[in-house]
Amino acid sequence: MGSIFKQIYRYTHERAYRHNENFWPHITIQRGAEDHIERLVWRKNEIKIEALDSLRKTVNNDMTILATGPSVNDLDFELLSETTFIGVNGAYHLRDKVVFSYYVIVDRGFVENRFDIVGKVLDDPELTLFTTVHCLNDMLNCGGVDKIKCRLAIIEDLSYKIFRKSVVPAEYALNFNDNKGLSVYPTDPLSGFSWDIRQGIFDAGTVAYWALQIAVWLSSNRILLAGVDMNNFSSPRFYENENNKQKSFLGENFTQVIKPAFLNASSELNNAGIKVYNLSMNSGLTEEIFEKATPDVIFKKN
Repeated sequence: MGSIFKQIYRYTHERAYRHNENFWPHITIQRGAEDHIERLVWRKNEIKIEALDSLRKTVNNDMTILATGPSVNDLDFELLSETTFIGVNGAYHLRDKVVFSYYVIVDRGFVENRFDIVGKVLDDPELTLFTTVHCLNDMLNCGGVDKIKCRLAIIEDLSYKIFRKSVVPAEYALNFNDNKGLSVYPTDPLSGFSWDIRQGIFDAGTVAYWALQIAVWLSSNRILLAGVDMNNFSSPRFYENENNKQKSFLGENFTQVIKPAFLNASSELNNAGIKVYNLSMNSGLTEEIFEKATPDVIFKKN
């Protein structure tokens, strides 16, 4: 039956709407004044979601974005214990060492291939999971509504807003430069930074960039990047081995998409008085982007 609805949707909508074909007619949404999704119904089940407004400026201490690069294995988590953790993808493997307050999953491939991890995130009532409707739909199809114990916050890729036409990166400046809360770089059309995640988030090819924009929305004035190695892209993530590692597309996107986005963001964050440290000493994000420092050095600067 699902394939029939998909075919109907394709025949009745132009290609620019194709990213919505798995939703109709199973998902309905309602948008708020700032264009964010504030109500979502999945297969006649109302899904409780957090108001993005209520999450703004709720963090008043340092925030650690915990990614999955191998350098995570060298971290002293005791030194980071007073920070608020926001994890991404497989970082949940460290739940015995850190307490996650927030989490970000926006990769459909990760949901499909590592639902063993995703299911544990969904079952954690202590955290708020930021995810897209695309990923949530996959999660619900895999586990059902009753599987969700965490709080849910719905975010969107600016290129693929739900039941809207897709927007290619080259059109970002044309479409979004007048939108309050969005910074777009006309000379670097793949880049941008969202100061208001209600309007959407710039992808930049990595979940770490989503997490950075979310961390700023949560209002941390000092952000630590852990496991954002951006090098040795063929190496397993800290929780993987050569036999079970998933393919990474970071290497393909790093030079043209990821590095420019972080470089532009670093300038804006610096101007806004938001300090970002990179805890990965050998990260491909060089010192011109974010200062590299170990936790012991950072906390001595207080």
